[in-house]
Amino acid sequence: MFDIEKYIEENKKLINDFLLAHFNKKYDKKLPNNKFSLNDAMFYTLSNGGKRLRPIFLIITAESLGFTEKNRLLPFASSIELIHSYSLIHDDLPVMDNDSLRRGKPTNHLVFGEAAAILAGDALLSEAFVILTDKQYTAGIECGIIVDIINELSFSSGAGGLVGGQFFDIMSFKTDLRLEEITEIHAGKTASLIAAACVMGGMLAGANENIISSLKNYGRYIGLAFQAIDDLLDITGNSRFTGKTAGIDKNNKKSTIASVLGIEKTRELIKEYTDNAIIRLDETGTGFPMLKNLSYYLINRVC
Repeated sequence: MFDIEKYIEENKKLINDFLLAHFNKKYDKKLPNNKFSLNDAMFYTLSNGGKRLRPIFLIITAESLGFTEKNRLLPFASSIELIHSYSLIHDDLPVMDNDSLRRGKPTNHLVFGEAAAILAGDALLSEAFVILTDKQYTAGIECGIIVDIINELSFSSGAGGLVGGQFFDIMSFKTDLRLEEITEIHAGKTASLIAAACVMGGMLAGANENIISSLKNYGRYIGLAFQAIDDLLDITGNSRFTGKTAGIDKNNKKSTIASVLGIEKTRELIKEYTDNAIIRLDETGTGFPMLKNLSYYLINRVC
């Protein structure tokens, strides 16, 4: 029987080990008046816990399609975590969500200052593409696949995905939004990167266009479910469980799925999103039992 919790923990360790080896005080230089290095500020958030679910989505997708050389998957998976970590640093800034707690510890800007936090986030974003174009990591993989992966990740991370969703999110504080508008925000700021992880895993495994399309749709639906879960936990959870400031959305007067629909209707929507995600896996004919297992594991936090 497939043990999803064990699988997550084993792959989380492999990702953490890769990130530690890749950085290895790579940007640790300090000038005489520096109290800390750029490496310190970058690695503080990057190594500060985290479930590593986005890179695990890539690994589990690729392995489901027969790509079992884990050491070759780790750089691609880790590039997604760099982008996710950069987005967390920027999202916590006073001009954004203005949060003081991330993964149970003080947010980056409270430790290193706002300017250093912004630069650390910028550096993490850039480093993701350093990894994706490093010959020691990409050896043996067709150049065309690498280009497609870079295109997928850069679009999903930018104005067409993560940043676009964050922009609409920030510009909508203190605004009453309809469910459709909130869904558009979530599709960008959360679901786009999860979908990219699944697509990248499919690309590395040589999946055809139909499977890639289904994986993208799966990632979108499971990403929407994931964000709805987070919104629900912001109301029903506590900081010790979530690692974030409970009630931050309410403090920022942000419209969320849970604030619009209420707790029970949000749980129903999470199940609906998950069911739609599973349908997208079934239509591939591949089955993806491990991805299905991961999907149900995620929603069991609140449903």
